[in-house]
Parts: sequence; C-alpha cells; structure tokens
Amino acid sequence: MYDYLIIGHGLAGAILSQRLLKKGQKILVLDQPDQNHSSAVAAGIFNPITGRKMFKTWKADQLFPELVNFYPKLEEHLGSNFFHAIGVYRPYFAIDDQNDWEAKKSDEKFKAYIDKTSTSNIDTHQLHDPFGGLFLNQAGYVNIVKLLDANKKYLIDKGSYQETMFYEQDLKSHSDHLSFGDLKFKKIIFCNGILAHQSEWFHWLPFHPVKGEIMDIEMDQRPTTIYNRGVFILPFENQRIKVGSTYKHQFDNMQPTEAGQNELKEKLSGLLNETYQIKGRRAGIRPATKDRRPFIGKHPDNEHIYIFNGFGSKGVSLIPECSKLFTAHLLEGEALDAEMDISRYYSHYPTKPKN
Repeated sequence: MYDYLIIGHGLAGAILSQRLLKKGQKILVLDQPDQNHSSAVAAGIFNPITGRKMFKTWKADQLFPELVNFYPKLEEHLGSNFFHAIGVYRPYFAIDDQNDWEAKKSDEKFKAYIDKTSTSNIDTHQLHDPFGGLFLNQAGYVNIVKLLDANKKYLIDKGSYQETMFYEQDLKSHSDHLSFGDLKFKKIIFCNGILAHQSEWFHWLPFHPVKGEIMDIEMDQRPTTIYNRGVFILPFENQRIKVGSTYKHQFDNMQPTEAGQNELKEKLSGLLNETYQIKGRRAGIRPATKDRRPFIGKHPDNEHIYIFNGFGSKGVSLIPECSKLFTAHLLEGEALDAEMDISRYYSHYPTKPKN
C-alpha cells in the first residue's frame, strides 16, 4: 500500500513528490497524458517585486529565501540544470517610481531584493526606460520542462510514477484507505491544476482560471537578464527568447489566438524599440484562485483526500515553501497558514463538514 497517491505531475506534484520521498514516504504519482499542463507552458519566472505599482510580492520574505535554497539542491539531487538566477530589470513607469525606489533601496525590508538602481536609460538594449529602473536579486526563471523531465526519470527509477488517465468514478473509499483499480493508498492529493475545478471532491472551491499566452521571438542581440514592464522579455535556454504574458478570464479553448499575439506585440512595443521575429506561440490555463491564494488542505468530508493546488502564475515562487509547510502538516500535524488552508472555504461546501 502506498502512503500517498499524487494526481498530476506539474510543478506542484513534482516538488511535493520530492518532499514526501525525502521524508521516507511511499508515493505514486499519476500523470495524465494529453491534459493541460500549465507548468509545461509557463515561463517559470520568479520575481519578488511585481505588479504595475511594483509591490513586494505576498510573503516574499518567506518564499524567496526558500526557493533560492531549494532549486539548486534539487538540481544536484536530480542531476539536471534548470535554475537560472539571472535577475530582472524593471524599468520605471514614471519619475515617481524612480523617487520611490531611490528611497527604498536602503530600506532593510527591500535591500535583499535590490541589486542596483538606475536613474536613466540603460544602454544594453533599446528599451523605453527614460526614468531608469530597478535591477532585482533573487529573481530569474526555472526551466520547468527540464525539471519535470528530470523528476519523471527519478520517479520512474524509484517505481513511483505511472502515466495513466485518472477517472474519479473509479476511486473507492474504504474505512482506512482509498483504492484506484489495483492501487491502494492511505491518502490522495490532487495536484492536477485546473482539472481539480471539475472534480466532484473540489468543484466547490472558487477557482478563477486564467488563460495565458506567450510568444517565442528572435532578436539580434540576446538579453542577459529578464526585462519586465507590462510584458516580460525572457532570454530562455537554446537561444529562445520568450515574451509574455496575457491574462484572460474568459476563453473558449486552450489554443493561442491572434488577439493574444496582438496584445503581446502592443505591450512589447511599449518596452522595446528593437526589431524582432516571431518564432512560435503557446497558451495554457493557469489554476488561479478567486483570492489569489493557494488551495491547500484536507477535504471537509473525507480525511483521506487532500488538495495542493491553485498556485496561478506564481507557482515557481510559491511551491517550494508551500510544499514544505504542507509536508509538515501531513506528517507532523503542523497547522497550515490560514490564508492557504482550504478550510477558509468550507462554508462553500454543499454538505456541512464533519467535526
């Protein structure tokens, strides 16, 4: 019998699998082929200062020390190379931004994230940055596809991975365990992204799916850091440069669109003066949530069923710390952060939770 059955091998399922294996748990990851893998499409950027108003992201002081420690160790463990702390340059929108960050750069609350500031154009590329900008530490990207490939190989070697479709009607609940076909396990954890929104167990959670599109481009001069203002320009591996992203709450399918490409081109023209060539387009559906906080915890009516999901566009930043907290909750009974615990939505559940 397995201790845990993990449904989904996106970034959430992959990292959680490593946390549980390290704690000596017997696990099996069921990956569902041909489903929407937002992790495989995502740019994988981690950035401590986000939004047009350039705020420090939620729980940055917990999340970023953990992620910059976690990913290099995981690289070594898996024998792969997917963590790239190449920094982010954020051009200011206006002189007020410049004045604000010139004052903040000596503030202890921000010093760990600021490499340097500029009060005029940088000359690396032809950017629209007349007010200068902010160079950020603890920022960069994770090549999620390489991470997932390396983790898949590791799990296969451990006998902890199967690629099969998961149908909830075949999940049977027993007094002290669950079963799926011939598989028996003590607990199941849904890490299957937006598919959990269709689950009979978790459909009541207020997911807020967001479609995102990115473009692959070529430029004469390749950036060495990420540029980000309204749109990001990411110098990815294999000479690719990614541009993104769009955020659409209303959509009909998971395919890239002309409207999405035009939106990216328009935003890119507001940041970059140089010519470029479009080489590809992709789209995915992010498992975002109504309150922009993850969905982590136990089903209100079944002590064997859990969810670890809802990381939206910030999965790379959130999942290392959240998986550590969730593992401590599962194995040591540590309380979950109230802002992440799905108990905040138990009142939405159609049946009153058991005491």
